[in-house]
Amino acid sequence: MIIRNFEYLLALNQERHFARAAAACQVSQPTLSSGIKQLEEDMDVLIVKRGQRFEGFTEEGARVLLLAQQMLEDCQRLKQELRDLRGPGLQGPFRIGMSPSTAAVVSVLSVSFAEQFPLLQISSTTASCEELMQQLRQGELDIALTHLEPALHEGLETHALYDERLFLLTSDKAHKERVSWEQAAASPLCLLRGAIPAPAQTRLEHAPKLMVTDAVPMVAAHLATKKWATVLPQSLVSQVATAQTVAIPLSPPDNRINIGFVTQKKAALPPAIHAMMELAHTPEMVTAIRALLAAHRAFRAKPTR
Repeated sequence: MIIRNFEYLLALNQERHFARAAAACQVSQPTLSSGIKQLEEDMDVLIVKRGQRFEGFTEEGARVLLLAQQMLEDCQRLKQELRDLRGPGLQGPFRIGMSPSTAAVVSVLSVSFAEQFPLLQISSTTASCEELMQQLRQGELDIALTHLEPALHEGLETHALYDERLFLLTSDKAHKERVSWEQAAASPLCLLRGAIPAPAQTRLEHAPKLMVTDAVPMVAAHLATKKWATVLPQSLVSQVATAQTVAIPLSPPDNRINIGFVTQKKAALPPAIHAMMELAHTPEMVTAIRALLAAHRAFRAKPTR
């Protein structure tokens, strides 16, 4: 989910009119409507009541509105802290941790971050969410981008960034709009270690064959045989899919993961950490992340008629 879409939603709540809300956000009305529809797709709920004019929010939409207000306030607070804390010439070591589920996004972030702050000595580590949390507590990492599991983050600070779905990738041509976890576990599976949260992976333990690997090419190779399937977040679908692959969204529960930054809990975080989190919310980076999250659409299965 993109913060800008939350801003569109809040403007619509304030103006109670699509055109006026778009004007308040300095975008076109189609852009505003598209952003809200994207938010509805990401959350898989209807947020705005449908009609020729704005007719209010659904019950689910009212809850999303509260979340939007909270996230916007958090972002504004972060921007103010950055203006107060960040100075020119950031330098020294900066250690980024990432889970396999966020490797694509971190790669894009780190390139831009390195260009903006050439004096920083940036290094990265890929590990499971549990291992990343341990390294943060021990001071071996400055920041991690991973799926957010509340049970693992005790004593740490979390900063939500986006939300994504989990997909079954298969060569099975029996196209469906969605599959259950039981249906996903009916095929031999090659899973990328740490790419999906533990509760989701537990649902796949009864597959007839189950291989877990640390290597994305290994997942891609097994998928290419058309005899194996896998389950991945949508941002990784395009890295392993082939022309014969279809991507089918998993049904609830545990079919979505929240992705965000995790840091040590401090009264004042170092400027470099603030700078990276601010970078993730710039228009350019939002566009890049959105493109990664949308790449799975080329492999979506078309519903049978």
